[in-house]
Amino acid sequence: MAFSEDIKTKAMISCGRCCCICHKFCGNNMEVHHIKAQADGGDNSFENAIPLCFDCHAIVRQYDPRHPKGIKFSEKELIQHRDAWYKHIQKGNQETEKQNKSNEVKPIRIYHQKGYKDIVLNKVSNGKEMLRYLIGAYGIVYDEEAETLEEVKLIGEFIQSIKELVDFDDLLDEPYDRIMTAFNLTESIKELGEAGFWVFVGKEDRVITGGIKEPEICPTLLVRVVRKDSSEIIKVNFKDE
Repeated sequence: MAFSEDIKTKAMISCGRCCCICHKFCGNNMEVHHIKAQADGGDNSFENAIPLCFDCHAIVRQYDPRHPKGIKFSEKELIQHRDAWYKHIQKGNQETEKQNKSNEVKPIRIYHQKGYKDIVLNKVSNGKEMLRYLIGAYGIVYDEEAETLEEVKLIGEFIQSIKELVDFDDLLDEPYDRIMTAFNLTESIKELGEAGFWVFVGKEDRVITGGIKEPEICPTLLVRVVRKDSSEIIKVNFKDE
C-alpha cells in the first residue's frame, strides 16, 4: 500500500519539491520514500514519509547489508534530513511573506499640517510677490469665486499657468526665466484686478504617507481668487480633500 494523495501533496508542499537530502529542485521527478520500510512495520503516515529525488531514492534503497559498502542511511538520519529541510522551506516561506509585506505598496495619503485652518493667505499685487510662494512648492490647491463664463476662463488661465510652473519647476531655473515669469504673473494679476478680483496666496507643508517611501513633507501652494473687498488678509478656508 502506498502513501495517500493527501500525504504526498503535504510532503511536496513541505519540501518545496526539492529533495530532502541533496536539496535539488526536482519538479515532477520526485518520489515519497518510506523511512521505515513497510516490510519492517512502517506505515503510510506523513511522519514516515520523506520526499526524495530519483537519484537519492535509488541510493537509499540500494544498500545491501549482506555486502556492506559505505554507510547506510539510517531511519534516524532520514528523519533529521527531512525535518531540517522542511524547517528550511518553512522559514524561507515566512521570510518571503515578511519581505512581501515590507514591500507592500501602501495607499497614498496626504495630511494637513497642524493648525492648517488658521493659515493666513496674503494678497499679492505682482508676480515677484507671487514667486516667493511659488518657488519650492510641489503642489497647488486653489479656490475661486467666478460666476460668469468670462470670469471662469480668466481665472482658469491664471491657475493653469501657476500649475504648469509648479509641475515644471525647472522653468524657473534661470534668472531670465524668473524675471519673465514674474512679469507675466504681474500682467495676469493686473488683469484679474481690472476684472474685480484679488489674488491671495500662502503655503502649507502637507505630509504625504504611503507607497514604499517614508513620510515626506510636501510644500503646497494655496491660492484663492476672490472678489475685491476691504480685507487684505484672510484665513484659508479650503475644503478637506
